[in-house]
Amino acid sequence: MRRGRVPMHLSIISLLVMGLALMAPWAALAQAPLPIKIGYQPNLVLLTAKDLKLFEKAGLAPIYAKFAAGAPMIAAAENKSIDVADVGSVPFLIGLSQGVDWVMIGISSEGAYAEGIVARKGSGIDRLADLKGKRIGYLRGSTSHYVVMMALRQLGVRPNEVTLLDMAPAEQVAAMAKKELDAAVVWEPWMQRMVYEANARIIATAGDLGIYASWASYSARRDWLRENRETAVRFLGALLSAYSVLQKDPMVGVRALAGETRIKEAWAETMYREAPPSRIHEWANPRYRYSLVKDSAFQRRLGYLAAFLFDEKVISKPVEVRDALDAAVITEALDAWRRENSSPLSSR
Repeated sequence: MRRGRVPMHLSIISLLVMGLALMAPWAALAQAPLPIKIGYQPNLVLLTAKDLKLFEKAGLAPIYAKFAAGAPMIAAAENKSIDVADVGSVPFLIGLSQGVDWVMIGISSEGAYAEGIVARKGSGIDRLADLKGKRIGYLRGSTSHYVVMMALRQLGVRPNEVTLLDMAPAEQVAAMAKKELDAAVVWEPWMQRMVYEANARIIATAGDLGIYASWASYSARRDWLRENRETAVRFLGALLSAYSVLQKDPMVGVRALAGETRIKEAWAETMYREAPPSRIHEWANPRYRYSLVKDSAFQRRLGYLAAFLFDEKVISKPVEVRDALDAAVITEALDAWRRENSSPLSSR
């Protein structure tokens, strides 16, 4: 028997149904969260985004890896177990010297006022000039190494006129409490720990001395960034949202930081007040102290630090920093933010 012809309208409906069925997996894929592996050390903005699930709200599926220091992030970036690292300036440069092809896309913290010289009460150190002849703790190959050398240079004190003791921050706190150290050059939250647990006081921060080498960056592998541009833009977009939250209520981040680092909220509040978050909306501004724009003052300071690390034999070969910064990702994220949000971002 001859089959009848299928009515035209039914054929069209069938084709539409088939087309939708074929398209469904692609639509679901397009709407699926973008994966990102984030290596981090506790910082106020990132912890705010993490606690409030702002990365998820930006369409990401984050996996977090917490690190106690920046050095292990080098290997993690190299073996691709993390995509974005919240890494300090020195480990970033050490990574470059070891062949890790990563680039800064953001500044996670401006550490100049969150790192400095802490002196034990009763040590005879009431001002910087009193450091001569004293026992000073620091961590070799860290920003504190750079800060202590630059501070001594400013004072006209030669390194052999003090006793420099290379030890980790936790060891410094214990040694100061036992009066085995007179002073230390260290970063937060260890400065607060020394003040409250080792009967010490802060003499000066690196920023007070005009030393701007202490910062941490959001750095991504260059190959990952090429293949996951939208993910990187969304990552910074979530940080923009976190920064906006903190402008309205800093205690959201203070509580997050205190909980993550197990310090008292009062300490975390002091850290926020003395060294507030990096002004994320200024990262693409050439005049900003921590600008990611090529040939900025920030890039020059990065070069000074790289030269110091080479001279001190912390890194085995010179590092070229000309292409180490990328301001384009934050520019895209800011454009998207301004389209989607009516409230402007401003400095604290």
